Amino acid sequence: MSRNAEGFTSVLAGAFGLAGSLLVPAIAAGAEPPKFSPDPSAGWFSYSREFIPPASGPGPVRQDPARPHVSNDEYRATGRQPTFPLADLNNPILQPWARDVIRKRNELVLSGQIVFSQHATCWPIGVPAFDLSPMTRPMYFVEGPKEVAMILTSFNDIRRIYLADKHSDNIKPSWYGESIGHYEGDTLVVDTIGFNDRTFVDGFNTPHTDQLHVVERFHLTDGGEVLEVNVHVEDPGAFTMPWDAIQRYRRYEAVARRSTSLVALATPEEGPLTEAICAENPNSFMGMAHRPLPQANAPDF
Repeated sequence: MSRNAEGFTSVLAGAFGLAGSLLVPAIAAGAEPPKFSPDPSAGWFSYSREFIPPASGPGPVRQDPARPHVSNDEYRATGRQPTFPLADLNNPILQPWARDVIRKRNELVLSGQIVFSQHATCWPIGVPAFDLSPMTRPMYFVEGPKEVAMILTSFNDIRRIYLADKHSDNIKPSWYGESIGHYEGDTLVVDTIGFNDRTFVDGFNTPHTDQLHVVERFHLTDGGEVLEVNVHVEDPGAFTMPWDAIQRYRRYEAVARRSTSLVALATPEEGPLTEAICAENPNSFMGMAHRPLPQANAPDF
């Protein structure tokens, strides 16, 4: 067995080791679920690190139109000087306290300070920010009859979506919440609740509370070459109204080394599902102020 195949098998086994008694079959007899992973080499790259607004109605926080963002991905492709994201504070979905959180981050960026993402210092990024991450390294799906695992190559973050008929009775708040999924035709519908309030919903540090409720609908388009997720967000603690967003990904075969003219990809030559662990460092990140490293102060058992 090749190193890539062994790595895929290892992740597959780990992803389905915690299914538990909660799970029940969620695919109708005779129905075929969508194949987000037609083979072990099929990964997915985001088109952007920013959510796409819906055709109408309330949408996500977006970049300040007066200050266009140049991402690291665009820098690799064009050589333009990268910048940090700056949020448009005029979005009506924001409650005053949430707007103030984003404003403070904007002010840090405008003052010339480097503001790294939560992921850059090894912290979990939560949902729906997870959907924005696979930009320079791909995201993979491992699909089973009782569970779907979404794996980010960057730092090997894993989301587990349990194909069950309901949420647990007593959910302990966590970084990624509890995701329960089912199939509606060619769409995987994921309902997630049970979050803590320690993550952000996007790259602008848009906050949320433990009342956050996210529904995602994943489906394939363009003959399976594009993956789209439609995101619905509700959080009466942080937002004035529910809002919707879209994210799209292009399929990428790591073994075939498909090329793209839109971004310069950072996928290693050796192929899919390579190990990329976030390195712990008790000192400041690149000499800058940073969040403390995650620590387990109490056992989980």
